[in-house]
Amino acid sequence: MNRKKSAFLFAGVFCMLMAAGFLPLGLDRAESQSAAVFGFSQLGKPLPDLKAGEAEALVLYAAGRLEGETASAVFPARLKKDADPRICFITLADGKGERKVAAGTGQGIARALDQALQEMMQDPLSKRFRWIKLDLVKGAQMLKNLDLEKPLPFDSSLFGLSVGGRLETALLPEELAILLDEGAGKVIPGRASVLLSKTRVTPPAVGIEKRTGSFAVFNTISVFSDGSSAWTLFRGNRRWESHTKKDVEQSLNWAGKYLVRSVKGDGSFVYNYDPILDRESRDYNLVRHAGTVFAMLELYRRNRDSELLGAAERAIGYLLRQVKDGTVRGQAVKFVVENGDTKLGGNALAVLALAEYERATGDGRYRQTMRGLGEWILATQAPDGRFTVHKQTVPEGKVSKFQSEYYPGEAIFALMRVYGLTGEKKWLDAADAGARYQLKVFSKLDDAKLPHDHWLLYGLNEVHRNRPRPEFLEGARRFARVIIQAQHTRANQPQPDWDGGYYSPP
Repeated sequence: MNRKKSAFLFAGVFCMLMAAGFLPLGLDRAESQSAAVFGFSQLGKPLPDLKAGEAEALVLYAAGRLEGETASAVFPARLKKDADPRICFITLADGKGERKVAAGTGQGIARALDQALQEMMQDPLSKRFRWIKLDLVKGAQMLKNLDLEKPLPFDSSLFGLSVGGRLETALLPEELAILLDEGAGKVIPGRASVLLSKTRVTPPAVGIEKRTGSFAVFNTISVFSDGSSAWTLFRGNRRWESHTKKDVEQSLNWAGKYLVRSVKGDGSFVYNYDPILDRESRDYNLVRHAGTVFAMLELYRRNRDSELLGAAERAIGYLLRQVKDGTVRGQAVKFVVENGDTKLGGNALAVLALAEYERATGDGRYRQTMRGLGEWILATQAPDGRFTVHKQTVPEGKVSKFQSEYYPGEAIFALMRVYGLTGEKKWLDAADAGARYQLKVFSKLDDAKLPHDHWLLYGLNEVHRNRPRPEFLEGARRFARVIIQAQHTRANQPQPDWDGGYYSPP
């Protein structure tokens, strides 16, 4: 689904939601009061915005009730007066992969939340949860004719979906995010049914069909607690109004620990994981494997985490098993092979990973392999600096027409890292020629079409420090200016979580 069409459809639904003001959509209030459990069509007035601290107080109240700490479970006084039909969801997680969701309805937030809590208490996870999330439905709109074989007609990162408008088929926005068929924007009914059956305390009696005559689109006020503190969420994430150096360091360490856990016994990574079916994808990408090892070793240089180094060494072992020997124009070379192909980016990032290992540890055990991979880059570079091979079959040697905007920058950076470790002039000469060629190519592009090539910036930084040229400095400034101008800020777009990101969506 193209972005213009997606934006148009979302805008249409959003306008309907706003214009309707989430007015009564179905049964009248008397009928909704008589039902113990009701659906989205019975919702009336939208839930007013909560005052500062109320959402956090609600999730801590829910956590206290589940933990039996009734003395500390204080329900916000103002919200006790609410008596309109409400729907809420409680999500619990143990931090290890298990998650359960309970829903509640009632006349007022207090009754809806109490019903959800009573249902959640039936599940064993309520006795050992680590995290809790509360979603209060702010409003809903009933729409007609849902076809799940087509892209969803709304922004699924902001709105939830209920097939038929029923409570038991409701999917929260974060759940839609993992259900969407990547690139197609469509929900696969079978996956949705599996998710509901695995995560709901009371699973739906029937699965989700491809087509239905009516459906509800709803938005929520979402708040999360780790048991001691609480935060409101936007698009399933904590809102960061500011951050400290400590926050950054903690995020780096968490990211490193995630990567450590992702390295399997054979040194490969868990590349893609389906949390619904609990299985790994068979897809793999050796270029990204090498780039990830490089990042892990950069982090190791900073925090000296022995577990991180050990995982990176296992991943290097896997990478080295994909390295083959050969010759190019009589020159002995090494190259990384995946699925019968070798790529400029794969060889360059492998060089960067091995060079970073030596820089981080002082251990030169991979120097020979690093040089051999670098020799392949030299052997496939033209005298004018152009990198002639971006992708090539092995052993046939057929050069693909495929061209990557980023591979040359990666290669230039890699050549400079080899130069930094060996001091041999040929590596600097090749990086210098490659940088000059790439800048000539990019000089023909308008700023709007210039790729955000951080790899080339890394390379230019190192080449310029060793062989200064005005065009290197000017080129680096141009790339930096274009990247800065393309960045989302609170001044140029309204989405708070896009701040600092790029592209639409980021």
